[in-house]
Amino acid sequence: MTRRLRWILSAIACASFAACGVEDRTQPPPGETAGMIGRLEPKMDDTAYLYRLGLMRGHLLVGNALFEIGEREAAATHAKHPTDELYEPMETEFAARGSGGFAAELQAHAEAVARRDEDDVQSRYAELVSAIAENEDVVDVSPPLVAEVIARLVREAAEEYAIGIVDGVPANAHEYQDAYGFTQVAGLWAQRAAADHPGHESVFGRIRGIIDGVSDMWPALMPPAEVSHKSSRLYGAAADIEIIALDLRR
Repeated sequence: MTRRLRWILSAIACASFAACGVEDRTQPPPGETAGMIGRLEPKMDDTAYLYRLGLMRGHLLVGNALFEIGEREAAATHAKHPTDELYEPMETEFAARGSGGFAAELQAHAEAVARRDEDDVQSRYAELVSAIAENEDVVDVSPPLVAEVIARLVREAAEEYAIGIVDGVPANAHEYQDAYGFTQVAGLWAQRAAADHPGHESVFGRIRGIIDGVSDMWPALMPPAEVSHKSSRLYGAAADIEIIALDLRR
């Protein structure tokens, strides 16, 4: 089923239930006022919505990678981060867009990581990634929009890296790892966009090349004693992506 069709079917379903936020133009029931019934509007634009989902994807991606190399405590921290700091503000956004969110999948995954159940962690992670994708698919993603999401993720990675590595010395491993996760998600967006938007393969290929070009900034997921790279490379990469993305608007 296409993304657009899923969205249309969701909209049709919502139209049948006042709880979905569709304005009721009939007489309100006794005890209610017309002002109590209204359309739930998103507070974020589509770029911000996908960017926030990208941040959650980034935390989960690096957490899963840490789990796979045996860094279970660090993995648990990243697995909990989306619920602790990112998910709650998104509930309104999910409801306004007619999507169901993925709170249950987040919790199930975090619990599996806490139990250190290897098989369950991988199955729960796959389910969670699939659920996030379903909530992304309610947005009709244009090439300029996805390029903006990518640039924002890389810029956020630069900010996190600047906290994680200070004067060539690790200062905050979690932020250093976040930066890795965000750039990885940005790269996946570029790869997906090249496949989804025929005619723009070259642009997104160049964007993916820029992201791949900074991969050496993470010599290991657990930062070594010295790291010679600076966040300015990531800020520069974000700027280069924005410049390349201008070709998408011509």
